[in-house]
Amino acid sequence: MKTTKDRILISTIIPSYNRAETVGDTINSILAQQVDADIEIIIGDDCSTDNVRDILLAFEEKYPNIIHLIFHENNIGLGANWATCVKACQGKYICNCDNDDYWHKPNKLQLQLDFMESHPQSNICVTNHRTHNRKTGEIKECLAMINHADIQRDMWDNGHFCNATIMYRTDFLKAHLDLNEFINRHLSLQDWPTWVILTAYTDIDVIPVSTATCGVETTSITRPASVEQLARRYEKDKEVCRYLGELFPKKFPFTDSDWNRFVAGRLIAEAYETNDFQSAKYYSQQHPTGISKLKASCAHYKWTFNLFIKLHLLHRALTSRFS
Repeated sequence: MKTTKDRILISTIIPSYNRAETVGDTINSILAQQVDADIEIIIGDDCSTDNVRDILLAFEEKYPNIIHLIFHENNIGLGANWATCVKACQGKYICNCDNDDYWHKPNKLQLQLDFMESHPQSNICVTNHRTHNRKTGEIKECLAMINHADIQRDMWDNGHFCNATIMYRTDFLKAHLDLNEFINRHLSLQDWPTWVILTAYTDIDVIPVSTATCGVETTSITRPASVEQLARRYEKDKEVCRYLGELFPKKFPFTDSDWNRFVAGRLIAEAYETNDFQSAKYYSQQHPTGISKLKASCAHYKWTFNLFIKLHLLHRALTSRFS
């Protein structure tokens, strides 16, 4: 497919780090799109340690007019990798598709292109999505849920939609997002801070059609496999929240002490979920707030830790049975 000047160009970004087993499905689902527009696929590989670069080079060789690769020789972080890709985008619109996700609806781009072209005031649109656990084969349909009354607050609390469904108007995104900050700060996240920043200036429109599939069986930055991995994730996320606090100090104030209490609560909760007494005991000393206070108190002794888990499991079972 050759890009022509009289056709709209849509850019799709794939931030790449490992996942050689799924990235091919991601790329093929984009190439299979039936859309009256030209497309380009910008793939930034953040110093992968598996053989994914060989796979990407093979795709580039087969589709040299569509696929454009950016290889980082040092790991710069997901947010920085994504921002580097955004800078390379030439399209009127920008979409995302992470390397363990894929688009299951072949006219996904056409649906969003038609909507954005007929709604020039719309700067961001998303769709419904589904989740896919490749290990079990389970697929679940999910609705895009957005609180439009205070959309920026809703994004801060994690808006419920899939990043692979999003389409941005490129000139709007580049006008309101400081990509150099994402790069220079080596931000660990790309989607969530982008949504928080952009919704200070615009709403998000929803097309109620399921178009993209989010892979949920793999571990990742946002899906750590242990308390230790989650702690490392929060250490990186700290800079993201600090940056957002600088941009919006009244709405999202940031202090190190508040952050440490928040993280302690999350890590204690993960320790209970994974039956990790030593981690729960360690983080109970970090003075968490809210419901985590009770969990922290029970984490002082192994027998109270185990008792809390048993009572929690019993509560889940009863709630599930009578709901």
